[in-house]
Amino acid sequence: MRHDEVRDSLAEIATCAGLKAVETEKHLTPTDGFQLPPSSNTAPDARMDVFCVGLWGKLQKAFLDVRVFHPGAPSYRNTPIRSLYNQQEAYKKRAYGKRILEVERGSFSPFVVSTSGGLAPESDRIVRTLAGKLAAKNSLKYQEAVNVIRTKLRFSLLRTCLVALRGTRQRVAVRRLENVDINLIQT
Repeated sequence: MRHDEVRDSLAEIATCAGLKAVETEKHLTPTDGFQLPPSSNTAPDARMDVFCVGLWGKLQKAFLDVRVFHPGAPSYRNTPIRSLYNQQEAYKKRAYGKRILEVERGSFSPFVVSTSGGLAPESDRIVRTLAGKLAAKNSLKYQEAVNVIRTKLRFSLLRTCLVALRGTRQRVAVRRLENVDINLIQT
């Protein structure tokens, strides 16, 4: 749930930056006949959060997988933030890196972001690359494009964190007690 908003914002930014064939939740090709490491995700229903063409090279396929984590969680209390980002990126690369490279013939980049708005090193490279493309396409200054992208991503994170804290604004159907059959014993 938390990463869906970030995924959609990332796909929207990629489209605005002029990348081609931008898709979300793209199903991956089955791994039949491929020898992959045991840590690889070989599930037949595996998906990538964002797929696009042209991020790293003109006709190169790029697969991005979003991961949002909370650095304030008790299990992360004694771990430096830089190490947390590296751990999260390494986990995603172990799960999908070889599969994307060998089966899909594309590049894989984890997009790791913390609930406090920080970006992992590879995520920062993605943002900078998208900013360069966005600036060139829309006649913006590079720094303005970086600010636009980071602001959009941080507001996406803020929205998801608020929903996680207070719940949704949509009305939930509440069943009144008088409408519930309390008689559990059938006679």
